[in-house]
Amino acid sequence: MAADLDKKTWLEDLVDLQLTDYDPAAARMRLPRELRDPDPEGPDLESRARMLVLRSLRRRPVETGADPRQAVTGTVEGHVALLLDLALLLGAPYEPARRRGEVASILAAGAGELSVALKAAPASAEQPPSPSLVRRAFAKAGESLRQHLYPPGDPQGGLPLYAGAVAIQRRLLGRIALNTFQRGTLDPDHAVAQIEQAQDELVLLVEALAGLLGAEAPVQVHARRVIQHQLERLGLDRERAQRARGQLTAPRQPEEICREAPPRLRRFLLEQLLLASMGLPAGSTAHGEYVARFAEAAGITPEELAAMQIEAAAFHADHEEWFRAFGLPVSPEWGELAEEWNEFGERMVEKVAAVVAENMEAIVTELRQTGELGTLLAKATTGQKLSPAERRRVKEQLIDLAKAVPALAIFAAPGGFVLLPLLAKLLPFDLLPSAFQSKKKGPAGPGA
Repeated sequence: MAADLDKKTWLEDLVDLQLTDYDPAAARMRLPRELRDPDPEGPDLESRARMLVLRSLRRRPVETGADPRQAVTGTVEGHVALLLDLALLLGAPYEPARRRGEVASILAAGAGELSVALKAAPASAEQPPSPSLVRRAFAKAGESLRQHLYPPGDPQGGLPLYAGAVAIQRRLLGRIALNTFQRGTLDPDHAVAQIEQAQDELVLLVEALAGLLGAEAPVQVHARRVIQHQLERLGLDRERAQRARGQLTAPRQPEEICREAPPRLRRFLLEQLLLASMGLPAGSTAHGEYVARFAEAAGITPEELAAMQIEAAAFHADHEEWFRAFGLPVSPEWGELAEEWNEFGERMVEKVAAVVAENMEAIVTELRQTGELGTLLAKATTGQKLSPAERRRVKEQLIDLAKAVPALAIFAAPGGFVLLPLLAKLLPFDLLPSAFQSKKKGPAGPGA
């Protein structure tokens, strides 16, 4: 049963549902191998935690046709799942009542309710948090999250702001959780600094999106009124809210925005601009020029920008934008591929075979670095059904592969799973797991 947003206890109910039958050992095994297992030559613990936050943002906060309330609870479930995963990654000891209190405390801190968050935070491993104080923290955090997230999405004529705001919220919670699980307790000074950083990020996001929207023509009065209503639910303090309103009418040039933004935030803002540009009318060069200027000012190379366009197209789930992102023509031939994969013929097989042959070295390198993809490909090719989680991991890794070999976008495009057996058959014999190789060989004959 899903949590009921109309209840004051909706957030507490949602977390309790996620903690029901929660098994830390099983949850740890579900973490991507490259994040779960420390590698002396790989990224450090903090870098892996940041990678976990980024991976959690790959799913859209609002899917087309989704029920609004389920979209909101789905987003918050993503927040909570990230907190639980970070605790596992950082080796925080698991005790249900303590973890429940930690989650309530972090969510309340992220909502700016620091006094309530500190009271709900577990004092020590031996002293569980007070149930009444945890309940109050959940209530305060739930009230704030509902205000910021419901209704989901952006109003017609407004800024494409919702996805970026959700991402900033999750990044904020991730930073607070990272510090909390490392220290073993909530640090109010750190939380305040992170809240202020998130508010600054929101202001820069608003300005960058306003600049994109106004690149072709100034934002009209009606649109400014709609956007001002959007700003009200961001929870900005008075000074930042005033600055954001002023930037709606006169956003700075992309080069100026980049100079103010920290290096990591520049890439995030560019990702949001790429996503936003996909929802704008086609045919305008002004929007594309704005994005290109922003990318150049952010120090993003053309190759990196192309890779980011690939990921934005995948996130947007628009097959025509997906193909455009790789410089592929959206001709009837490619459109037919995206719409009716089961009807492709020898011509498409030849296209795929040519792509794999021409890029074999890069494909082999990428697949060997991501061992799980080879295993899952083998499983799918030998007739075993992939679970929804496995299919999602395959798609995520195919997106990563397409960054190195853009022409392989066709495998991760909508419906592209139909072509996975073909991909596996075209790969070198020793690249896939031994069980798959045996299947390809068939039974041994006499004298073998």
